[in-house]
Amino acid sequence: WSSQESLFPYKNGTAGRILHAIQTSQIALVDNAPKGTQLKLLLLLEGKQKIYFKPKRYNLNHVINGNIYGGYDRHNSEVFAYYLAMVLNFRWIPPSVTRRVHLHKHIIPVATMGLKRTMVKNDSGSMCIYGKCFYCRINETVCPDGSGEIEGAAILFLDGQFKTHKSPWRRSYSSRKMEWEIDDDFCKKVKGSISTKRLLNLIDVSIFDFLIQNGDRHRYEVYKDQIILLDNGKGLGNPKIDVMDILAPLYQCCIISPSTWHNLELVSGGVLTDTIKLLSAVRERVLASEDHFKAVERRLLKVYATVQYCIGKHGRAKVFKNGYV
Repeated sequence: WSSQESLFPYKNGTAGRILHAIQTSQIALVDNAPKGTQLKLLLLLEGKQKIYFKPKRYNLNHVINGNIYGGYDRHNSEVFAYYLAMVLNFRWIPPSVTRRVHLHKHIIPVATMGLKRTMVKNDSGSMCIYGKCFYCRINETVCPDGSGEIEGAAILFLDGQFKTHKSPWRRSYSSRKMEWEIDDDFCKKVKGSISTKRLLNLIDVSIFDFLIQNGDRHRYEVYKDQIILLDNGKGLGNPKIDVMDILAPLYQCCIISPSTWHNLELVSGGVLTDTIKLLSAVRERVLASEDHFKAVERRLLKVYATVQYCIGKHGRAKVFKNGYV
């Protein structure tokens, strides 16, 4: 499916057909996902296509306080990220859509023994799942709602071999400051270790992450020399807060791809979130609270302001990079 310009086909309605299949295809087998820090299931659909299923942990209006990387993954952040990427023309992201599965009709009959061993009954007698992962705990379960269903993000499983790299702008996940947090000239060191193309790609990713406030991209995966936008569940935590250091690659390096800037300019004045709402309305009920949509628009203005700051400091010719080293 992948080409030189995208991870999945997106023309002539193909993207919509992929989402429809992810959302509605019959489930043939369900197991715990083999690795990761958060509870997620691996679903084998008819036709032998695999998807990850990240279950809903919070209501859409729940606010995550504390660290930018705190809390469980938000299933709606995964889906919101897919639509955001499509609107911004970032085509290197796996398709993701909200799906509801009935525990006793769709999961238990086709569950592996390994998954069944990570199921327990809660105090009201409902069967719940705690899964198998680094942070999974038997007292932190996902349970079906009143209709017996579990809602979650269904994400197309990528069965490829990706090269994984540590992000130069990764966090320490402690009180210790990383080099990029204390060195104003940190970007010079980064420029000496990666190509301009990769640096521009990292800056694109930082803008994307800033808009949804995903402060947890400590590593990144590469395929065909493009960064794949995987694991977007730490976004949409607190709509009242904008952690500016997620934008550090942009304001420390002060360069941006002209095509990225053009795409950002096209979605000003509310167009970005209006388009996400319009596109997602076909398959989704509500992707996020209105506060989160407003927050994305507010952060977009801060991206514009950061680029204008860079232009004022270095001039347009140095900020808008076309050439790759």
